[in-house]
Amino acid sequence: MSGKKKILIIENDPSSKKLQTSLLERAGYEIIVADSAEAGIALAKEKLPDLITMDYQLPGMNGELALKILRADERTKNIPIVFVTASVMEEEKKRFASYHCKVIPKPINTRVFVQEIEGVLNAPRK
Repeated sequence: MSGKKKILIIENDPSSKKLQTSLLERAGYEIIVADSAEAGIALAKEKLPDLITMDYQLPGMNGELALKILRADERTKNIPIVFVTASVMEEEKKRFASYHCKVIPKPINTRVFVQEIEGVLNAPRK
């Protein structure tokens, strides 16, 4: 078994998925990818990643509903979730903060993206 931390990327936009994967693999993380919230939830329960990045606008179920499902499951409730999304207004940012989720706006800043992810990974858990 590898000592690499696992990050699950739930993203349906191919260019965003490719960019996140590339940046995080280069930083030494093992990457798991899902194209929909439903597939991401199943993978999260199976693979138990160290962190999940997720778009808010996904085909089918949106990111907020996926977050609620993940938080309701004993196996996935403590996995940190970072929303990487272009569609977040101030009220949504406040709502995500109430779930203890970081929001990274798209387009992502490639110079600080990995540091932002590592900040969440290394933050003390409640």
